[in-house]
Formats: sequence, C-alpha cells, structure tokens
Amino acid sequence: IGAFALGIALVVPLALPAMDGGLLDGAGGGVGSGTGGGGTISAVNPLVSLRDSLNVNEDRQVLSVQTDSEDLSDLYLRIVSLDDFDGTTWKPSKRRITAVPDGTFPTPVGLGPDIRRTETRALISAADWYAQDWLPMPYPPSGVRVAGNWRFEPVGMTLVGDHGQNTRGLKYEVRSLNVQPTAEQLAAAPPPSAALTREYTELPDSLPDVVFRTAREVTAGAANPYEQAVKLQEYFAVNGGFEYDTQVKVGSGSEAIARFLKDKEGFCVHFSFAMAAMARSLGIPARVAVGFAPGSPQADGSVSVGLRDAHAWPEVYFEGVGWTRFEPTPTRGSTPSYTITDRPGSSVPDPAVPSQSAEAEPSAAPSSSDTCAPQDKKLDACPNESAVAVPVTGDDGPKWYALPAWALAGLLVLLLPLAPMLWRLRARAVRLGTHGRGAADVGPHTLAVWQELTDAAWDLGILPQESQTPRKAAARIVRLGGLEPTAAQAVHRVADAVEQVLYAPHPRPAAGLAEDVRLATAGLRAAVG
Repeated sequence: IGAFALGIALVVPLALPAMDGGLLDGAGGGVGSGTGGGGTISAVNPLVSLRDSLNVNEDRQVLSVQTDSEDLSDLYLRIVSLDDFDGTTWKPSKRRITAVPDGTFPTPVGLGPDIRRTETRALISAADWYAQDWLPMPYPPSGVRVAGNWRFEPVGMTLVGDHGQNTRGLKYEVRSLNVQPTAEQLAAAPPPSAALTREYTELPDSLPDVVFRTAREVTAGAANPYEQAVKLQEYFAVNGGFEYDTQVKVGSGSEAIARFLKDKEGFCVHFSFAMAAMARSLGIPARVAVGFAPGSPQADGSVSVGLRDAHAWPEVYFEGVGWTRFEPTPTRGSTPSYTITDRPGSSVPDPAVPSQSAEAEPSAAPSSSDTCAPQDKKLDACPNESAVAVPVTGDDGPKWYALPAWALAGLLVLLLPLAPMLWRLRARAVRLGTHGRGAADVGPHTLAVWQELTDAAWDLGILPQESQTPRKAAARIVRLGGLEPTAAQAVHRVADAVEQVLYAPHPRPAAGLAEDVRLATAGLRAAVG
C-alpha cells in the first residue's frame, strides 16, 4: 500500500498543470507579441496571493541578498508598480517594453541633478521554487546583469520575463541609486507636468465621497503636497487609530476603501491603496508599488527575504526628485527619513526619542526622600507628617525603641521605590555572570544572556514578540533600536549562539556573550534621550 501510494504521489502531479509559487500569480507570461525587444506588457493583478504570502505558517526564504549598502532599512525590493485604478483594484497599465539597456539605465523620470544620491550594488539569489515573472530589484535601478530572456519597461523601470522566463533559481546583480532628498527639497518641489499629473491623479467616478472628505480633513493646514503626503502617512501609521491585521479580506470595488477607513483595520494592501487614492484626490500624483519590505540580516552578512516580507507601499511623485517611497503601514517596513520633520505638530515617531507620555507628571511638592537626609531621619529632624505621630507617654518622651523603629521605617521608605531597580540589577548580574559555569551550563547561560538582551531592549521601549525566531528578533532590535554596526553585530552574535543552543545537535561554544549584551545595551541606551 505504501509503495502504491508513493507511486501515485510521484506520477499524478506530472499530469497536472504546474503552479507558480511567486508573490504574483501568472497571467499568461505577462508579455505580448513582439520581437527584438518590442511588444507590450499586459495588466496583471499582483495582489491575489500577497495576503496568502503574509499568512503562511512557514516563512520560507524567497531571496537572499548581498549588498554593499550601509542602510538595510531602505532595502525594499520592488517588483512592479500599479498605476491604473479602475475603481475595483489597482493594476499596472499596459506598457511598451524594450530590450534591457546595456550598461547604465536612463535617469529615472523627475530626478534632478541637485538631489543627493549614492550607487549601491546587490547580488540577489532567488529560491529554486520561486517562479516570478517580474524581477525583484531596489528602486530606481541603474543597471542589471541577468541571464535569460528579460525585457525592460521604461516607465516603471521594471524587468519582466519573456517567453516563459522567470526567477526560479536565478542569480543576478543590480546596481541601484539610493536617492536621499531632504524634507526642504520635497517641500519646495515645483508642480509636475500637466500630462503626468493627469495620468497619475485619475480616479474613478465611483470613488466614495468619504475618501475625498477624509483626505481634506487629514491634510488641513498643510502648505504644500509634501506636507499633505506626510500628514496622510502619519494618519495611517501613527495617529489615525489603524491596526495591522493580515486576516482582513482584501475586498473589491471602491467601497472597499470606504470600509477600510471606517473599520480601521487591514494590511499593507489597504494602507497603500487608501493613501494613494487619497493623494490622488488631492491632486498629488501617486501609485502603488508591490514587492518585498527589508528582510532580516544574517550572520554571514547577507539579508534573507521571506514570504512574510511581501509588501505593498505607495509612491508619490515630486518634480525634481521623482517617485518617492512613503510607508503608511504600521509595524511594517521603515519610515523614510525625509518624512520625519521638525515642524510643529508632526507626530511621526522618532525611534531615538522616548515617548513623553511615558514620563510621570512631576509632583508639585518635593518628596521627603529628596529633602531629608538619612542622618536627619535618625535624629527625627525631618519636618514630615510622621514626625508628629511619634508616640509620647506622659513626660518621659519616646520609648527607647522608637528611634530605631523610625530609622528603619525611613530606610524602608527610601528602599521601596528602589526595589524594582535593585531586583533588575540582581537579575542582570545573575544572567551575565560567568563564574562557576562549566560546559554543561553553556545552554542555560546562553538562553539567560539572550533573555537579558531582550529585557534590556524592552526596558527601552522595544516590546518583545515571542513568536519571532532569535534571528528575526535580533534584526528587529537592531532596526527599532537604531544600533550602530558594532552594537548590531553584538546582537546578531548573541542570536547566533541562541540558535546553536536551540537547534544544533552539538552547540558551538560562544565566548564573550555577556560582553556582547553589555555592548548592545550601551548602544541601545546611546540612541535614546
């Protein structure tokens, strides 16, 4: 029976049509007729499986990236841009395609010479099971070295496979521009051309009025399109009361955006669609990009991009800068630095600044522990309420034990507020202590050190997520804590040691973990006020 069942399992799939495992479901290859690099690219819907990718039980690695970029928080891998909103969904327009340019790609539309930029390189390897018609790349690409039948779509600056070409097991190199505009440059951007504005602000007549009304209420007081876009991002990511939930249905039709604005829960598709539609309602050119958010750094220096990193985000056009990424989805990706401004009323959170709401309101009167020394307490010289409560019997004065009792009470009053700190210091000393530990204690000691690292991050506002692997948790601490490379490497060394203890048959001993935790903690503390 077992042999027969195995034979059926091996033979029957060969007779069934194959299913691509990529983020975007196939649509007949996506490329129309044409030779010599010509032809057209047809509209496809890349959102069919995005939610399924986010909800997979096992976060399988899709891409492995090796890059010389120093800022991995901006390492978004863009697959395709969606610029056609027909009232039902966003999809890419039908575009002309050409041969992939040799050497350097043309300058991205709208990018002026006075905008700071650096060129970075990325070597990307796709998993053997990941069959994707579009080539994931950082935006904007400035050059690509890739084998196979690929075509170039100039408007979106994307590469699409021709004649069945896909990314399965592919290795390729991408040169891209890390464009770094300032908030002042974006605020001073002149109006775009009439043709571009007309194409990228088009909205269906069926769009509910609540979208237009909400967009104007949220951006009230903004002086220019840049400030309007920042206010929209803040509304969704910070102060609008929205929650990230991948179980919410994508929905269809224009009413889906209105329902999202009412229920205030969804995932990246809802946030990016709503912000792009609201930006267009304000006359700001906008589109939606689909791809992958930054992955997780690995011990070997690479970045692992998994299925759960599948993401969608809006792009807004500014003349002189070009298409610019925004991030309205809470808890996903990274907030672009050029959207964090110092203007009054901005509520975009700066991870380097602790929340003021966490500070206790100062008392109007000084506490007795701040105004009275322990010596004065022993001499009963403190002008406090307890001084009048000393038991007195006749003319003999206080009993002999009254003075020690009040001294002990005063000491307890001083120690009580310090008890949490003292307990925390004791826990830290026990966890990071290395004396008396033998080879058999390597596992418990490593786990205790990891617990201290996550607790230290928690002390500084980075709440733990128990469902994450040590590698994911380390990457999250580095990202949210804004750690420098030295401290970041210390965090990853501790996470690597924890993985050895949890998963390796014979864990590899790791020295200096306690010092790594102290180094990481110092880095976390240095990043806050």
